[in-house]
This record gives sequence, C-alpha cells and structure tokens, in this order.
Amino acid sequence: SSGINAEYGGKERSLMGKRVKDDEFPELYKWFYKLYELLLSKYTLYFSKTLFQESNRKALRSSTSNLIDHRMKLIDFYKKTRASTISLILNIVNLDRPFLGHGCKLFNNDQAQRETEARQSYTGKFEVIFHYGKEETLDDDIKNEIVHLYWDVCHKNGKPYVYDSRKTRSFYLLLFDENIFLSVSYNTKKGEKDGEIMKFFEDFKNSMSLSKV
Repeated sequence: SSGINAEYGGKERSLMGKRVKDDEFPELYKWFYKLYELLLSKYTLYFSKTLFQESNRKALRSSTSNLIDHRMKLIDFYKKTRASTISLILNIVNLDRPFLGHGCKLFNNDQAQRETEARQSYTGKFEVIFHYGKEETLDDDIKNEIVHLYWDVCHKNGKPYVYDSRKTRSFYLLLFDENIFLSVSYNTKKGEKDGEIMKFFEDFKNSMSLSKV
C-alpha cells in the first residue's frame, strides 16, 4: 500500500501519514503483512530465473532481504544431501490423452511408437521453473523419469518415490501447489522415508502452502 513507507520489522514506520511504532500496529495489519511477505517469498522463488536475469543481483538481494530465501534453502539442501538434481516443475496444461505409466513394457513396434509419441507429448507439457545441479538444465532423461513418477502419484495414487535400479537413481516428489511440484534426485539408492529428506519436504510444503500464517 502507498500508505506504508517502510518494511515490517523496523522500530517505527509510516501508516496513513503518521509515524507508528511496531507494537502499536493493529494485529490484523501485522497478520496481513506477514502474509504479504510470505507470498513475496514464494513468488520470488517461482520467478527467480527471470528476476536474476533482468535485475541487478545486489539490488535484488537488498530488496528481498526481509523475505524467506527459498532459492538458497533449496540449494543448501541440495549441497547438504549431495543430491544430483533439485527442480521445481510446472504442469502447463491438463493432460488430454492417457499415459502408459513408468517403466519398461513389452509392446510390438506400433505400440512402442505410440508410447514414444505419447511420452514426448506428455513431457512437453512440463516446464522447469527452477533447477539446480551439475548441469545448467535438467537432463531430458531425468525429466522423463520425474514426469512419469508425477503421473503415477497424481493419477494412480502411487508413492512419491522411485528407485531406478538400472541407472542407480532415487527420485523424490513433493506436490505442494496447484500444478507445481518439487523433485529431488540422487545418483545412489536412498530410503523411501529418508528422515532428512522427509523433514525438509514437510518444512518446505508448510512454508510454500502458507499453512503457518
């Protein structure tokens, strides 16, 4: 609001043209400001790629210093757990055709061709909005595995975890927002209920869903 000339958390601010101390602000105002900051934190992550490309990084960090830095939280978690990739993926449009699911299946040539076409169409509907890993972009092979896991979870009530023994990769999935999900992969076998990963997922989901406001 134009009537708010300083960020919440300072000792004194301007409200409706008057200087007011923090402890004098109405509780409802404090609640709305907390919600406002949480929303800014959330969407700063969603649009981080564009923000870092279009803004001066020093100025951006200064203007968002009071916000939760979800981007760095994801990167720190990636480094701490030695993940292979960590990504936020957006389901651009609802599916308009059935998908045959995760894994290798025995089909004749025509069926194999149809599956290939279906997979290409399906994975093309997902956009990586945040990615961190050794490579600058998410490998197509890993993306395919993640998207297939997403289908199993959303449409078959499958577990949000899979271990690919052929490639020695573990994949985790967290659905936390409409059409947006978090994926973490490891180039090793990890337990389905790994405590450190589950704790991070729970905290991240609570923060992004604003359930603690």
